[in-house]
Amino acid sequence: MKTNKENENWTTSITNKFIKAVSQFRSFTTDPIISSSKWIIYGIAILLCVFVAIIFFVIAIFKIIDYVIPGGSWLAFIFLGLFSCILGLLILKKGQSNKQ
Repeated sequence: MKTNKENENWTTSITNKFIKAVSQFRSFTTDPIISSSKWIIYGIAILLCVFVAIIFFVIAIFKIIDYVIPGGSWLAFIFLGLFSCILGLLILKKGQSNKQ
């Protein structure tokens, strides 16, 4: 018959092996997911900052054009619209050339 001390060593050994197995399983599954999700969040934050910076840059360019060119805001709107149309046509042309 086993003594109480042998029973405790056996249960402690099994518990330690189980904890080690769970820890290894977690390090292979959740640790990479947590690390990659952290970088995804950083990327989204950087993209958001870049998007806001582009919007502020466009507003600044519009204000500069409005201040430099006499004749009111409508002329600045025309130049901004022409620039946007030309940029859109270039992007559309590039997208169609990649499709073929």
